[in-house]
Amino acid sequence: MNNKKAAKIKNILLVFLLLGAIVIGHLITGYGYLFRGVYLSYFQGQSGPGINDAHLFYNNEIASPNSIKFVSSSKKNNIKLPEKELALLEKINTASFIVVKNDSLIFEKYWGEYTSSTATNSFSAAKSLVSLLIGIAVEEGKIDSVDQPVAAFLEEFNADGKSKITIRNLLTMSSGLSWKESGKNPYSDNAKGYYGQYLREHIKSLKVIQDPGKIFNYKSGDTQILVYVLEKATDKTISDYMQEKIWSKINAESTALWNLDRENGDEKGFCCFYATAKDYAKIGQLILNNGKWGSDQIIPIYYLQNALLPAQDILEKDGSINKRYGWQWWYATYNNQPIHYARGLLGQYIIVYPAKKLVIVRTGEKRKKVQKDGHPADLWDYLRLAELVSK
Repeated sequence: MNNKKAAKIKNILLVFLLLGAIVIGHLITGYGYLFRGVYLSYFQGQSGPGINDAHLFYNNEIASPNSIKFVSSSKKNNIKLPEKELALLEKINTASFIVVKNDSLIFEKYWGEYTSSTATNSFSAAKSLVSLLIGIAVEEGKIDSVDQPVAAFLEEFNADGKSKITIRNLLTMSSGLSWKESGKNPYSDNAKGYYGQYLREHIKSLKVIQDPGKIFNYKSGDTQILVYVLEKATDKTISDYMQEKIWSKINAESTALWNLDRENGDEKGFCCFYATAKDYAKIGQLILNNGKWGSDQIIPIYYLQNALLPAQDILEKDGSINKRYGWQWWYATYNNQPIHYARGLLGQYIIVYPAKKLVIVRTGEKRKKVQKDGHPADLWDYLRLAELVSK
């Protein structure tokens, strides 16, 4: 064997040894989920999580035994969006755009492969649904109040400085736990939560790094803990509780899905609820109607009055007063009027505009950047377009 050939073989062996060391190192340090993430993203032709990922994971179904179609206005789609506005929506890969006024659909449009029967990922808009379930559990007495310690439900919160953390702290994203939030960093807690298969164990590993109830620090881990609180309090999965207490009551048109971390595992409550655009609109309509559907008060009014407004007991990181986040619901003002909304990573929105009796749903694959006021720039586009088509 000549020296060049021997050197080539040696280099190949070194590459394999290096790759092996990298793999083993990631497995030992708890980053083995990255390899699953690569397979579930790049091997599927995408660079990260997508709105059509349901088939890549195990799911729980949330059925609607009493499905009723959303009422359409006689003036539905009478007002067309100008070409420049359609181009704006297409530029950020919009999948659907729906506007409801006075309980009736007045505008409905889908793009590309997406239709009225397509269920897409809510991403973090699912957090707002978890909050509604907490409100129901409080009303039913399964949770004493939002000021009840998490340790009353989860034994592991009796140790390691976690005993002071309350359900309110989780709702307001002020738990003080060590979850690192990122929608892009593959080494973030979000990536591990999304692609990993041991979500409960990951949550248990979080550390207290600051006093709870002080600073708003958006963390998906806080919502996931609420999932486990709900499970313990209700003795049901959140999928079953969602079906019983909300989905069946609002006569959702289609079956929804909630991704699990593994077969027969835990729902990823911080994300990964899949539903059609019109069923998301029914959630918005429930909020617009102050938690009431028909004659049934599904979400207690007193809970919504707190959940939908900025939590006054927490501060922003810079010490300023929190003006944008309630109990897992975002808050903004538009034309000096309050706006309540749920939002997801890739531009998933359920927007409630009470002054105009409007509900707006937008799903898609991109959103504009979050501005200094804490809101994505495209939020204002959807509000403006909704006003345009609802005249």
